[in-house]
Amino acid sequence: MENFDKLAFVILAAGMGKRLGGECQKTVRKILGKPMLKYLLETIKKLNPDRIILVVGYKKEEVFKELQGENVEYVEQKELKGTGDAVLQTENLLDEFEGDIIVLNGDTPLISEKTIKKLIKIHRENKSNCTFLTAILENPTGYGRILKNRNGNVIGIVEEINATCQQKKIKEVNAGVYIFKSDGFFSSLKKIQLNPEKKEFYLTDIIKIFNEEGKKIITYQTSDPGETIGINTLEDLIKAEEYLKNRRENG
Repeated sequence: MENFDKLAFVILAAGMGKRLGGECQKTVRKILGKPMLKYLLETIKKLNPDRIILVVGYKKEEVFKELQGENVEYVEQKELKGTGDAVLQTENLLDEFEGDIIVLNGDTPLISEKTIKKLIKIHRENKSNCTFLTAILENPTGYGRILKNRNGNVIGIVEEINATCQQKKIKEVNAGVYIFKSDGFFSSLKKIQLNPEKKEFYLTDIIKIFNEEGKKIITYQTSDPGETIGINTLEDLIKAEEYLKNRRENG
């Protein structure tokens, strides 16, 4: 598959990871002996991006230590006010960048190079303002659900905490990998409102904003839901280890 130019990656690695105990920075927790951030970084580096920026915060020194010697840039989210605010911290580094900005969560280490390349290809072929990865999960609990209109167009993402009973039945979920056209991105990002329940700015709310602005939104559904595992609990860690073992055995 082809190489892509004009790519900047933003990895979110600032959160506490309360459900994993919070003793260490969640993204440096090891899976089969290697910090989960390293899996993600190894995948990203295969795409030869122009920039790799990590948004750090809680226990940032642990991230610095694990990634010592890596060709990455850092920006700090001083107050943990959600994923929307975390991405906004990169504005000073990326406000003059012309290309595509790919945002990933540092706790989703299993996303494959093949999937990211497919996402970029679809994004660019469709001249989309935002393209993001989805998956169908039999048990979607905990994930943001994809909202579509009658024509099948994406109109938003609703987080579990805000979802109605009907919306919770939706099995297509947000996998947390987004590509944004840099043009106008940060001005749209600043329109995200504080979520009254969680007191956070959700990056997922940008989908609704883009829809209201008439911007083009595309989704790509992975055929391998296992690669979208987000590591939030010890159970997730075990699932990720099993997935990796299977992937290695089956090539």
